[in-house]
Amino acid sequence: MIVTRTARGSRTVARTGERIDWRCLARRGMLHSECESIDHLRLAPGTEFALTGRSGLESVWLVVDGAGELFDGGPRPRPITAGDAVLTPEERRIRLRGGDDGLELLWIAVLPEPVSARLPGRKPRL
Repeated sequence: MIVTRTARGSRTVARTGERIDWRCLARRGMLHSECESIDHLRLAPGTEFALTGRSGLESVWLVVDGAGELFDGGPRPRPITAGDAVLTPEERRIRLRGGDDGLELLWIAVLPEPVSARLPGRKPRL
């Protein structure tokens, strides 16, 4: 079993000085599933997060605390708040922005069904 804490993640500072705290809680090898990773993010107020370089994954974003905005290509951003879940299909790009008190999220990235259906079966081992 691997246990990790969210208190001491890596810190990213955007070009404009905003802060993103990020900690990976689990990766596929730890999970014995088609889940790629589970990450914990904290966005400082006004900080924008646009993920790139993770193609081939579907995502679930769970808003743990705070409020903010979701930019998904629509005419205007959508408000998101604690308790919301955002599902993003493969190859869909989104941006998130922390609100006045920041935004805390869990990000669960999974392999899409066409990919996971081609993988061999796995059994967890002790």
